[in-house]
Amino acid sequence: MVIDAAMLFALGAAFSYACADMSLRYGLLHTTPFVGSTVGRTFSVLILATVVLISGATFPLPGVHYLWVLLGGVLNPGLFAVFFMFGISKIGVSRAAPIKGSSPLIAAFLAIVFLGERPGLVQLAGVVLVVSGVGLISSGRTEGRWRRIHALWPIAAAVVAGTGAIFWRKGLSAFPDPVAGSLVGMSAALTTVTLYSVLFERDQIVDGFRTAWRPFLLGGIAGAAGNFSYASALKGGEVFRMVSLIQTSPLITVVFAFVLLRKVEKITWRVPAGAVLTVSGAVLVNFRL
Repeated sequence: MVIDAAMLFALGAAFSYACADMSLRYGLLHTTPFVGSTVGRTFSVLILATVVLISGATFPLPGVHYLWVLLGGVLNPGLFAVFFMFGISKIGVSRAAPIKGSSPLIAAFLAIVFLGERPGLVQLAGVVLVVSGVGLISSGRTEGRWRRIHALWPIAAAVVAGTGAIFWRKGLSAFPDPVAGSLVGMSAALTTVTLYSVLFERDQIVDGFRTAWRPFLLGGIAGAAGNFSYASALKGGEVFRMVSLIQTSPLITVVFAFVLLRKVEKITWRVPAGAVLTVSGAVLVNFRL
């Protein structure tokens, strides 16, 4: 296992995103995914902007790198947050979180094609475990109020997350301070979800903020920390390694769900077992012989 600063940032992002997942789950009891994402991203942008001002972080000169980071932010955490929160509302966080953890599949494939990264056989075995974990979580009887088709929401989140990682990687190399790149990308994400909320759910924004600002504030803080760690990890490490490590967050989320959401979600043996397979695959992806 390769242990470096990028790996530590990736693990920090995994923990932060797991905390954000749980906060958003509570917030979604009071409002819609789009409004919730708008409120959460607003807090994240304000926090990152404050950090930039206090730290004196610098921005690079204008160039195509801004476009790459903006596109990365629109996809992840912009559309990713929306799709994932729809998934949470449909099938529960303990199922949605491990399924969206399949994003390393997309990220690894795109990194091979567009960035020239070359994972070995051990890393490919890890990919197989990730797929197996997702399949286990999605199989079995669909007891309760969710249907298998609802798993398409976290799958869509995985696709945009994996694609977004490529754009982030291409643009972040020009940013001397990862927090500056994080602010640019998060601002693009906020613009994405705010546009939809204003156009289609305008009447729910005020009520959503009033009734659920506390969990979304916590989610925004965790999201800002996670996005900074995410950017720092991608700036310093290969995409297929970093995205796989970041997606160990489902195991943390499942532990949180067992402890905090026993009365809210029904968790069968398939969920933690699938999460373990997914995370084991993520670990193998990061092995180097």
